[in-house]
Amino acid sequence: MSYFFLFLSSFILGAVFLFILGKISLKFNLFEPKRKVPYAGGLAIAFSFVICYVLFNSGNLTIPPTFLWTLIFAFLLLVIEFVDDLRDFSLKSRLVIQIIFVFLFLLYGKKIQIYFFPSWLNYIFSFFWIMGITNAFNLIDIGDGLCAGVSLTASLSFLAVSLIIGNPLLSSLFASLSGAIFIFLIFNLPPAKIFMGNSGCHFLGFLFAALSMYGDYATLDNPVSFIAPILILAFPIIDTTFVVFARMKRGMMPLKKSDDHIFLRLLATGVNIKKALFIIYFVSLLWGLSGIFIVFGFNPVFLITVILACLFTSKIIFELA
Repeated sequence: MSYFFLFLSSFILGAVFLFILGKISLKFNLFEPKRKVPYAGGLAIAFSFVICYVLFNSGNLTIPPTFLWTLIFAFLLLVIEFVDDLRDFSLKSRLVIQIIFVFLFLLYGKKIQIYFFPSWLNYIFSFFWIMGITNAFNLIDIGDGLCAGVSLTASLSFLAVSLIIGNPLLSSLFASLSGAIFIFLIFNLPPAKIFMGNSGCHFLGFLFAALSMYGDYATLDNPVSFIAPILILAFPIIDTTFVVFARMKRGMMPLKKSDDHIFLRLLATGVNIKKALFIIYFVSLLWGLSGIFIVFGFNPVFLITVILACLFTSKIIFELA
């Protein structure tokens, strides 16, 4: 099966779902009240990606039970967060739901497996990894095209890594996911015609966090390549860290909303939204390339990309601090 064909199929089906769900959202007033933009984009991403993945892989691949549980829990989170889009849960309620959700997932899904750590410590690392990445993608969903663009870069990077390490299960999944995100991004660029909502950003964040634990990145010859997922997801991690420290510096609670995100700080300096998006896409791409090239070990191309990623990220942060 061609991964490009899977990507294209998900892209086309995503366009169909975006059109249908957009019309349904407007008919039943399921939209952001100020701009009247539907927030059912997350549902379109999820439906198109999973339908294509299942249809084109049924009978071709053996799906491990832990992998199946990941998809089930991803859709469960999608439903929970779509209810949040409709009812707007309190911060306390969201945290309680997420803690219970991740705890239950770790009973069935795959966990981080660092062989020299005891099982309980791997559980703890897995818990904070999933919680952190899931919420990091929620935090960067603050502007048209931002979360979708960063998500597309991450998905394509994971696709490249999966192809390199020879994992057809992950390769086909990320090919399908990338197509669904790409078509959504086209309609989410400013001015956005549809939003992904809490359901979409949490769904994507959870998928990236959970699926990144499936790849056998490290080898005996190249043990450091286990950091590939961290590099690929570096921008959401850095932005979340930046926001937390900025809020604490101002005497605010880390989880309280503010305009301390890198993207919003860029806009506040007078940078227009398209240029701000380009800057963040570029930095995300550099981190994604670093995650891809680390799979080959400490080679010159990896060193160049990771140095460039660090330099550009540092330049942006120091100018905004």
